[in-house]
Amino acid sequence: MVDPLPMAEVIKLRVKCHACSNLIEGSAKYGGGHYVPEGVNFEFVAIGKVETPKGRRVKAEITADCPNCGVRCKWTI
Repeated sequence: MVDPLPMAEVIKLRVKCHACSNLIEGSAKYGGGHYVPEGVNFEFVAIGKVETPKGRRVKAEITADCPNCGVRCKWTI
């Protein structure tokens, strides 16, 4: 019997550029070694999971280029 793949988690990115304060938005689906970005392309490195009252969420380091000024920014979400 084949084990079913775990459910993919949706990651929503909504951050401001460090240089020009432009709002950068994007999303991705992550799960089972599978990562599919949608919207603004960003690099994603999972560093753990965080338990919150609303449930579990992924803790990650995100790196993205600002579409407004081109500065490469990094955040921990």
